[in-house]
Amino acid sequence: MQPLIHKASVHLTSNRLPSSVSLGDVANLRLRNDDTIIVTLDLPSRLPFGLGGSSEFVLGTLGQQARDFLKPALQRAAHLRVRIVEFEPAHLSRNGRTRIYISVWGDPKALLP
Repeated sequence: MQPLIHKASVHLTSNRLPSSVSLGDVANLRLRNDDTIIVTLDLPSRLPFGLGGSSEFVLGTLGQQARDFLKPALQRAAHLRVRIVEFEPAHLSRNGRTRIYISVWGDPKALLP
C-alpha cells in the first residue's frame, strides 16, 4: 500500500459529530449514484455487550479533485485504507467550524481508468 492522498478535507454534512471521533479512526468511502463520494464511520454499539450492533455515521463528502482521483478505484471496489489524520473541533478553530481531514492509502494501479 502506498499513500494516494496524504490529506483531504471532508466537507461535513452534520454540525454534531459523535464524541468518540478521534485521530486514527478508520473511515469508509462510498461512491453514490450521483458521483459524490461520502465518508462514513462505523460507530460501535453503545449498549452493553455490543447488543444492537454498530451503526454507520455519515461524516460528509470529498471535494471534486479527490472525487475525480478516487472514482476509478471505488468503481472497481479496490481495497483502500482510510484514516482520520487531522481533527479540529469547532471550539478550537478560528472560524468556529469543525474540520476533519483523511488520508487514503492503496494500490496506485487501482486509480488507472
